[in-house]
Amino acid sequence: MGKILAVVGVLVVGWAIPANSWSGTLDEGLLDPTWFNVKGEFRQLDEVDYLWVKPGFSLQGRTLHVEDWDDPVLLAKKKRDAKDAAKAEELTATFPSRVKGALTHALDGVATVSRKEGDLVLTGRIVDCNAGSRAAKIWIGMGAGASSATWDIKLVDRQSGDTLLALHHRAISGTEMSTIDDKIIKWLEKLGELLRQGAWEVYQQGKGANR
Repeated sequence: MGKILAVVGVLVVGWAIPANSWSGTLDEGLLDPTWFNVKGEFRQLDEVDYLWVKPGFSLQGRTLHVEDWDDPVLLAKKKRDAKDAAKAEELTATFPSRVKGALTHALDGVATVSRKEGDLVLTGRIVDCNAGSRAAKIWIGMGAGASSATWDIKLVDRQSGDTLLALHHRAISGTEMSTIDDKIIKWLEKLGELLRQGAWEVYQQGKGANR
């Protein structure tokens, strides 16, 4: 009887702690789950490199308060220079207004987006930035001079403090026909579409990130 109880106990514990629970870093250390304050599996989709959503989360009828972003924290193993740091600061300043503009349009009729108030708080930070070289793009090509930025975004319930959505994404501009700012604006359109579809529903379609 004791052996049976022990086996049942093991099975219960094994069921209670999902096999996909995870607490390490991803994306070569650029994704740190402690900033998001979440545990569990980030999933990968075409629209978002890494996404985590609290089960059942819905934006319907909520108000998103888009706050100023945290200061950049450049976590890449490759050392970045002053030009990269300056671009990171610039993106930090412009990201909130771009997020508000994109989501206000995409979530019309679903949720309200504000820069002043809301029961949900949306913020983010830049975790890597490479300003690249426009001259190298033009004269060398083949990916030379590419610019890139990597960022975190989280959506938090103001009352409970719980994180409801966490994402980590990188955009790359490899040709003279676009800038990193262009890439970010296009990506925000895709983010708006994802949120309108339902973040929880979309999350379930993603594949588990490598641990």
